[in-house]
Amino acid sequence: MPKSKHRRKGRQRPRAHQTVEPPRNPTPSAPWIAPTGVGLLIAGVAVILLGYLVLNDVTGSWPIFGPNWGLVSGFVLLIAGFLVLVRWR
Repeated sequence: MPKSKHRRKGRQRPRAHQTVEPPRNPTPSAPWIAPTGVGLLIAGVAVILLGYLVLNDVTGSWPIFGPNWGLVSGFVLLIAGFLVLVRWR
């Protein structure tokens, strides 16, 4: 029986799923990202604590958020801090 003409003698090519991509060197993040993200996280926790402990009796409630204005704004700051820290390398 004759051999197929598609065979290569002595050399095998790697399959597409067997090849490994070369490692990429990620670019370092800007130096302001880490302090800004940590600052936003600390500010968010501080606003939540101040809203519940101190400022709720003094300022009352806002018309939009009601008595939970400290909780809403604190969570907004926390989410912003996490979104900034996602970019940190």
